[in-house]
Amino acid sequence: MSRSRYPVWLILAVAVALLWTFLPMYWVVKYAFMTKSEIARFPPELYPHAPQLAAFYNIFGFDYTAADGTVFPASGQANQIMLGLRNSLLVSAIVTIVTMVVVLPLAYVFARMDFPFKGKMLAAVLLSVSLPPVSTLIPFYTLYVQLGLVGTLGGLVIITLTITIPIVAWLLIGFFKNLPPIEAMGRIDGFSRLYIFVRIIVPMAKSGILVAGVIGFLFSWNEYVYAQVLVTGSDAVTLPAAMSGFLFQVPEPAQLAASLFLSLLPPFFIAFFLQKHVAEMNFA
Repeated sequence: MSRSRYPVWLILAVAVALLWTFLPMYWVVKYAFMTKSEIARFPPELYPHAPQLAAFYNIFGFDYTAADGTVFPASGQANQIMLGLRNSLLVSAIVTIVTMVVVLPLAYVFARMDFPFKGKMLAAVLLSVSLPPVSTLIPFYTLYVQLGLVGTLGGLVIITLTITIPIVAWLLIGFFKNLPPIEAMGRIDGFSRLYIFVRIIVPMAKSGILVAGVIGFLFSWNEYVYAQVLVTGSDAVTLPAAMSGFLFQVPEPAQLAASLFLSLLPPFFIAFFLQKHVAEMNFA
C-alpha cells in the first residue's frame, strides 16, 4: 500500500484553508439565486432548489417575472450599483497605472542602490503600510472639505494612492532584491543605468510587476472606508459604498448577494489569467 507523499497535517491544513476561503463565497452565491422565503428558512438550505436570476435582473434595473407569474421589481439601488461599478473600474484602473509608474523606479532604487537615510525612508514606507485607513480618515476629510475634493473621483484616486503605493512598493522592493546583480555587467558593456532598468530589469521582473499590479488593483477595488465617507451619495460613489445602501433600506439579501457576486468577478478574472505569474513569484 503506497503512502501519500504529503503529511496528513498538511492535507488537513489545506482543506481548512480552502473551506475558510470558499465557504463564505459559496454562501453569497447561493443567496443570489434564492428568494426571500428560501433565505429565511431555518435550518438554512444548502443550495437553491429552484435557482433564479431575479436578483441579478433587479440590480441592473429590470423587473423579473418568475415562472409562476411572481414579479420581482427592479431594485431602488440599481442606479447606484451601476454608477458604482463604472466608477470602481475607472478608479481602480487609474490608481493601478499611477501606482506602477511611481513604484517601479522607487522600488528599484530602494532595492538595488545605497544612499543616505535609505533605512529611515524605507521605515517610513513600512509605517505607512501599517497605518489603518480609519486612523487618517478625519484629517483627510478635513483637508478634502477645504480643497473641495469631497464627492470627486479625483479626490478618491489621490487618497487611494496613499494605500496602494506603500503596499506595492514594499512588495516590489523584496522582489527586486532577489534579481541577479546584472547592473555591473551592463555598465561594463556601456549601457546607462536607465537603459538597464527599462530594457533588462523590467522584463526580468515581469511576473513580479504583474502580480504587484494585481494587488494594487485589488486594494483599490475593495477600498471601502474612504469611499464610504468621501463619495457616498455623490456621482463618484464606488461599488463597495453603493452596496452598503442595501443595509439602509428594506432588506433585500438576494440583491445584496448578487451585488457582492458582481464585485467578485473582476478580481477573479484578473487573478485567473495571471495565476501562472503568481506561481512564479518570490517576494522573500
